[in-house]
Amino acid sequence: MNILFLHPELSPFVGKQYRDAPCKVLFVGESHYLPSAYDNRIGAEWYSQSTASYGFTSEALAYLNTAQIICNDVIASDFKNKSHSIYRNIGNVYGEVFGKGDYRSALEFVAFSNYFLRPAEVCGGSIAVNDLDAKVSYLHLTELHKQLQPQWIIFVSKKAYETFCNVCKDTSLFNKSEVLPHPSCAWWNTPSASYGNLSGKEKLKRLLNSHHL
Repeated sequence: MNILFLHPELSPFVGKQYRDAPCKVLFVGESHYLPSAYDNRIGAEWYSQSTASYGFTSEALAYLNTAQIICNDVIASDFKNKSHSIYRNIGNVYGEVFGKGDYRSALEFVAFSNYFLRPAEVCGGSIAVNDLDAKVSYLHLTELHKQLQPQWIIFVSKKAYETFCNVCKDTSLFNKSEVLPHPSCAWWNTPSASYGNLSGKEKLKRLLNSHHL
């Protein structure tokens, strides 16, 4: 199943400087969602039908294109949309550790993809994961791993990470995978026992420094 053939807008964001990055990191979020007009309208057929077959509006299509969002609405924009703080926070930490400036320049050295490829059922909600979602998402991640060869795969969604762990049988892939709290939640700046008594920001710094060349 080539999910990107059916849904090319789901292609990951890969920064222009990723191949020359001091530490190649694939950050992994949870899932996309669509405007509320499409709530509960996307099911298992997503894995066999093309995006074009749904007749989405241009607004809906934009919701699905993380690469375009990061390029146009984060890196190239002076407006700091609250919903995009996940990317700014990741970029700022990466830039601080490796001396790559603020998030606008630092994001060009990383890659980002959502783990689940089917949009969440409700706008702004968390996806209800089924067995097919788990299978397709894992296979897609293994393909991204082959293509991008990251040193770290860092999940910023606990649900995505736990689903991955439940199906991953590849020790080398598992060992380079870590999880952080979502960069827009309180635990990004507050230590938590769940993350080794570190804040999300501090844990990310430690992971990046462990591969600092």
